[in-house]
Amino acid sequence: MTTELSAILIGNDPQVQHSIESALKSSGANVRLLAAVDDLQQGMRIMQTNSPNIVILDLKNVDQGEKETRYLATRFPRTAVFVTAAEKNPDWILTLIRAGAREYLTKPVAAAELAQAVEKVSLVWAAAAGTRETKGSVISVYNPSGGMGTTTVAVNLAALLAAQGKRTALLDLNLHAGDVAAFLDLTPRYTLASATPKLGALDADFLRSITVSHGCGVDVLNAPDELEEADLVAPELVHEVIRYFQTHYEYTIIDTGGPAAGCNLAVFQASDRILFNTVLHLPALRNAQRYLAALARAAGAEERIKLLVNRHDPREGIKVADGEKVLSVKVFQTIPNGAADVTASINKGVPLVIDNPRSPVARSLEELVRKLTGTAAPAETKTLRRFL
Repeated sequence: MTTELSAILIGNDPQVQHSIESALKSSGANVRLLAAVDDLQQGMRIMQTNSPNIVILDLKNVDQGEKETRYLATRFPRTAVFVTAAEKNPDWILTLIRAGAREYLTKPVAAAELAQAVEKVSLVWAAAAGTRETKGSVISVYNPSGGMGTTTVAVNLAALLAAQGKRTALLDLNLHAGDVAAFLDLTPRYTLASATPKLGALDADFLRSITVSHGCGVDVLNAPDELEEADLVAPELVHEVIRYFQTHYEYTIIDTGGPAAGCNLAVFQASDRILFNTVLHLPALRNAQRYLAALARAAGAEERIKLLVNRHDPREGIKVADGEKVLSVKVFQTIPNGAADVTASINKGVPLVIDNPRSPVARSLEELVRKLTGTAAPAETKTLRRFL
């Protein structure tokens, strides 16, 4: 193992602290223990300033452990959470893995077991270091509610980038309500849920095997088919998956929705641009006020968040200038209301920018691409030729 890792231990039992320290030393694992602290608050202060690769959380009960594990996994998606417990309870293991734990270690922790767990993390970080120079751009399209045209934007943005000759992936990370497969008339054999058992051991060959290529030139990773499968997807898995696509594709477009928490925090923290998609209706603007503030806190940089106004009709409803005043945010791009054209393309399973490239909606999406990339939008003939 060549990659030196750093770790902290959270737990107020001196015997456990001594056991972990001894196991780390005797295992031969290349890990530097930064600190052993008594509680989560102390641990978080160290994590915020030192960004350890691993946090080892000593559990007293599963309920508190689940809350703390979930919080650490979502707040620090790049840090692997190991949990230690006195018994090897299958229910505990399932609960904590679902909450985002990378490893479940039974006390007293065996040196060999700890070394194996550390080795998995080391391989992930070594792979990331080896591919850092090829880092691509990650653009997420988000609204917490459905029915705003968010998937339409994501699908067509990906299609336009692919038409420019850019290697482009489209990830459906709207875990409980993903529609990308329906929009593109895909019947995937595998989905993101297929990667759940591989957490901590993902590789390029496996991830390529669970994506499907669409005729427009976009490689698609689809959302889980079943709600129960979606519940098993942990933030750490989302982080690992995005990192793979980011290092193998020039552009990774992410379609997502739901709360600004859990797996979505991993999405936002990995995104170079976050397109918040909304409409100029009063309820939507009220939601946008709340979520833009939460998004800025989660993303850590307001300049990465861009506001899209979808289904815009300047002849009626709230004006763009008024919406900007309400939200205290400038609109990055407006997309006109073109329900008939959009619905027709969805029913065909073809992106609108290919099905009807001269439509006002398609033109506005081309303008969005120009703003995001600083390049000219693809010509209509090139887009059609690529698809056909």
